[in-house]
Amino acid sequence: MNQDDVMTNEPLTLKFDPQTVDHLGSRMYSHLPNAIAELVANAYDADARHVIVKVGENQSISVIDDGHGMSRSDIADKYLHIGRDRRKDENSSLTESGKRRVSGKKGLGKLALFGIGNEVTLRTTRADLSIETRVCLSYDDLMATRGEYKPRESSYPCGCDEHGTTVTLTKLKRKTKINCPALAKSLSRLFNYVDSDFKVTIESSTGESYRVGPEIRLGSIAQEFSWTFPDDLDDNDSFLSEHKISGQIISAKKPLNSDLRGITLYADGRLVNEPEFFGSSESSYAYSYLTGYLNVDFINDLNEDVIATDRRAVVWDNEYTEELRRALATLLTRIGRNWREFRSAKRKEKREHTVGVSTEKWLASIRATEDRESLNKVIDYITSDDLDLTVQQEGHLLKDIRRLAPPHAEYVWRRLHSEIRDAAQDFYEKGDYFHAIDEAMKRYVRLVAEKMGIPRDRAHEVLAKSFGLPKDKKDSRKKQGKWLSVSAKYRKTGRFSDQIMNDIDQGQQQLSLGLLTAFRNTVDHEEIDALQSTGALTYEDCLDALSMLSYLMRRLSDAEIIGDTQ
Repeated sequence: MNQDDVMTNEPLTLKFDPQTVDHLGSRMYSHLPNAIAELVANAYDADARHVIVKVGENQSISVIDDGHGMSRSDIADKYLHIGRDRRKDENSSLTESGKRRVSGKKGLGKLALFGIGNEVTLRTTRADLSIETRVCLSYDDLMATRGEYKPRESSYPCGCDEHGTTVTLTKLKRKTKINCPALAKSLSRLFNYVDSDFKVTIESSTGESYRVGPEIRLGSIAQEFSWTFPDDLDDNDSFLSEHKISGQIISAKKPLNSDLRGITLYADGRLVNEPEFFGSSESSYAYSYLTGYLNVDFINDLNEDVIATDRRAVVWDNEYTEELRRALATLLTRIGRNWREFRSAKRKEKREHTVGVSTEKWLASIRATEDRESLNKVIDYITSDDLDLTVQQEGHLLKDIRRLAPPHAEYVWRRLHSEIRDAAQDFYEKGDYFHAIDEAMKRYVRLVAEKMGIPRDRAHEVLAKSFGLPKDKKDSRKKQGKWLSVSAKYRKTGRFSDQIMNDIDQGQQQLSLGLLTAFRNTVDHEEIDALQSTGALTYEDCLDALSMLSYLMRRLSDAEIIGDTQ
């Protein structure tokens, strides 16, 4: 490059079909961020380190970069060449420095500017040329020509160390004031440059500054779970692994706005497909929470251009892009499943902390199959995504249900006497039904002996001596001169016959001795495991026995010691 190149007098010429400007400019790039994105991409490809998007007071916009800049011949041969594919033209996918992959390839970016403004002014300088070239393009003048347009140009001397390009858009088509924070946010979605030396800043007319970057895109979202690639690829993602797909997918704690949902695809740092889920077959509920990006740089190296002209969608009818879409659908289906599993586990942990018991242990404690299955259905429904309750709401509901159907509900529902409950509970909950009955029986016999004031040597003798009226002189109760009457308080009412009262006392004795014989004496001659494994002693038997003991215990609480009155 030399001074002669700069000083040539051949006028700069843009050759085109006027309809091209209309279709690829004003119609395709009517959104401000998309048009500005083309200038940011140009700056990146020019090895710029810093780009400033400056919004003027008069609704003008200037995009200023510190890249290599252009000579006059660069403008003529490259900038004003519509549809130029830089990668093919220069036979390289790298920028001039060799440190970056070229992100632009269509050569249509300059037309995008006419989608948002009627006049474009280009000011550019290459280092060591000491010449600033200015070119002014007018949309109205372009459309008035017949395919050849000679823009206004001029040149000015400048410092030899100066370099870079400034593009200013004036006569903007929009009438509303430009929202700089919103512009920064939108631009952050259009780029995913990983080069730490490349910075983009929005400056308002009043001096406020707003950074553009991936942290803005995802940083405002309250994350719950995340998947990082390629680390989280598995054996089913061989296509993605082979093509060096990278990126991050996150799930939010709360459902996302529709504009944030979906996975964005980037190629060499530029958006090539707006957020979507690529036809994955899993329930869409999970996708209300998922967002993220994936880098699919390999599509820029395909022989066929598979990126739509407006860079908002990949063309999916290519051999490679079809397989890419299938691979992405498979990946997202798995992530959707993972999300439900992770979320369920996390909600379960919080829920059980609130409720104070493990759901599995709670359900396992319910011995009756029908009761357990019914409770499980209720818990599943409350904790399902169908209701979409908060963890706190789930916890409150489960607390109420636990109160109605607590762990070991059958045991609790029996409303056992406190002495019987305390003696048997630990063994019952462990499934040791014999010892539950045995311990309860021991407690009952001990309390009978203590109330009678007699030794507790043999359970059978204690029960036989303590209850029932003596029938003859040989009866041990006659000899000891006292016994326990559970009917005494009813005798005092005078409403019942002596026979009825005697039957109640005899029944206390017989039930007590019958329980002792049926359960305690049985295991004296048979193994406990055999009795329980064969069903000869079940949890229902245990509960029934404990209920009878509880009945006897309540009678004992009201029993009175009386003497031989016959």
